[in-house]
Amino acid sequence: MRLSSLLGPTAAEFASILQLWPVLICLVLPTSAINFDTVPSPNLDLSQLGRVALAGDFDAISIYTYQHQNQHGFSTNGSQSLLSQMPNGAFASLAAADASIQTMCPFVMKDGTLAGVVVGGNFTSLGGMEAQGVAIFDPNSSKITPLPGLSGQVSALLCDQDSNTVYVGGDFKGANSTNAIAWVGMAGWSNFPFAGFNGPVTSIAKAPDGNIIFGGSFDGLGNTTTPNKKDQQVINLSSANIATGSSTATAGFGIPSNIICKTTGRDGPRDTWLLADDQPGFWRADMEFGYEPTKLRIWNTHQDGRGTKTFRFTAIPIKGIMNFTYTDPATGQLASCDARCPLSDNSTEEYRDFHFVNVIGMSAFQIDISEWYGKGGGLDGIELFQDGKNVFCSWVITLHNTDTVQTSTHTLSTISMSLLVPTST
Repeated sequence: MRLSSLLGPTAAEFASILQLWPVLICLVLPTSAINFDTVPSPNLDLSQLGRVALAGDFDAISIYTYQHQNQHGFSTNGSQSLLSQMPNGAFASLAAADASIQTMCPFVMKDGTLAGVVVGGNFTSLGGMEAQGVAIFDPNSSKITPLPGLSGQVSALLCDQDSNTVYVGGDFKGANSTNAIAWVGMAGWSNFPFAGFNGPVTSIAKAPDGNIIFGGSFDGLGNTTTPNKKDQQVINLSSANIATGSSTATAGFGIPSNIICKTTGRDGPRDTWLLADDQPGFWRADMEFGYEPTKLRIWNTHQDGRGTKTFRFTAIPIKGIMNFTYTDPATGQLASCDARCPLSDNSTEEYRDFHFVNVIGMSAFQIDISEWYGKGGGLDGIELFQDGKNVFCSWVITLHNTDTVQTSTHTLSTISMSLLVPTST
């Protein structure tokens, strides 16, 4: 038997170690302060015994080298521990939690000193100390310092050395904030001016420009109500992957992105997308997120007497032709269409709105042009809308050491929302 095989964990323990691997990675930085005392060698000489066999009720064996080694297996009740790897490859438990540990970060202060490792999760105790979801572990002394005041679980942490601040996110309530709060230095909790979010925060990151980005399942701030406005949320097409069929070869008119983020109805090169002469074709947009559109707005082209006469809208991935209602400008009455929805060649009609009869989830769509005016079809602009919830985000210029908070309000129009918060320096 090779010595390396004696030092490995059992198969059951290995599964637990894999589950805790993110925790181990987070402890790489501070573990240099943790010392492991070696066990004195028993000076046993077994060379005269020849081959030695060990029998018993066990499924693994290791060389007892460090005092932190013990025969206790990893917990199987869902709780987790802070671990450190000993020089011989085995793992030592530093502090046990009574539930899962979900996030960690080393809290390094402005002067370069390590205040400890901030640990977050859905636990209520860590290392035998009562701690509701978050605590600081000191790798020099193994001391646990609870950060009291939160009720719930912590899912995301960001330790920012530039501001001596730990940004905390999750599904909790604390002070006057919900799901997001900041721990400043070693002084205590500090509320954000926007009082957190109306849904769980699952990730926090710092952008190169210093902004703090919060991501999660929220669509509003903690101190605002989120209004519903019918057909007012613009679905972002600028990041979509665009594909076309039978585009014209005429310079400046065959670019499918010409009609994105353009709402003027102006004709011309790089303002209009045209099909090849006397050819049907399609325009398709694939997004990396899902949405449920309620309204389609189309600007028809009138370039050189061209234009789209009829089209159909196919939802992807269900590959279903959508039904619409629209207002017929000739009669002022409500009309309906599906496979042959009409557009006008009258240049006085700026655009035409088509309302979805059925609200269907999709991640891509395709517009097929089947009939046209003049020598071929084309479009000047396209927009999709949904019954959205607008998120009004405050760009906080200064969070600490001042009584003045300057903000400006913007509206995010994506389904997966994030908030940017500049830090104070």
